[in-house]
Amino acid sequence: MIRGFYISAAGLLPRDLEEEIVANNLANINTTGFKKDAVHFKRVLDERLALDSLHGGESDTASAEETLINFTQGELQPTDVKTNLAIDGDGFFAVQTPDGLRFTRDGNFKLDLENQLVTGNGNPVMGQSGPIQLFKGDFEVKTNGDIYQNGNLVDRLEIVTFPKPLPLRKAGQELFVLTVPNIRPVESENFIVRQGFLEGSNVNAITEMVKMIMIDKNFQAGQKAIQAQDQTLEKLINQTARY
Repeated sequence: MIRGFYISAAGLLPRDLEEEIVANNLANINTTGFKKDAVHFKRVLDERLALDSLHGGESDTASAEETLINFTQGELQPTDVKTNLAIDGDGFFAVQTPDGLRFTRDGNFKLDLENQLVTGNGNPVMGQSGPIQLFKGDFEVKTNGDIYQNGNLVDRLEIVTFPKPLPLRKAGQELFVLTVPNIRPVESENFIVRQGFLEGSNVNAITEMVKMIMIDKNFQAGQKAIQAQDQTLEKLINQTARY
């Protein structure tokens, strides 16, 4: 009976994390370049219940192993804004921040007062020659990332990629940071830069809502299982007390 309580309660714990992640995905459905998260579950065997399992008992339960990032590409949305850039294909924009080099799919860039191409938070967007410095006036970004101004090549966007699975974790503000410091990014080849476009979030509202409903149903089922076991245990205690 106590084992049943333990298994039922343990099964509820990962659902809190899963619900939190799904809610965050839904909250970022309109966030440029956002990549949705998912919880990876595994079956775990509790050492305290291992002896029971040897006799045919069910002693495993679901446990949240880690949170995984889904890096699939979001839909490209036209904006006709010259400083808006989107990567159609593989790769990330390289961005210089006070905490070091970061990577993003959010191409909602702008020009600062010095005509430097920066992110919405003012972090310089990197080219192959360093931070991208432009002049006053119009500019054109070619599909390979080359930036031209007044007919002259200014720089090329630093668009990089990594070995799979991508060794990246979220660092806030739609930025990613390496999880393995000794891995160096390499220049991406399989991409097209779209000027005047932004990459939307890869969250599917219907899919996430269905997940939320299923999480709620599973949680309710787990609660009912605990309540039923509690009632059964109470009856057993009362019957034992009579004798």
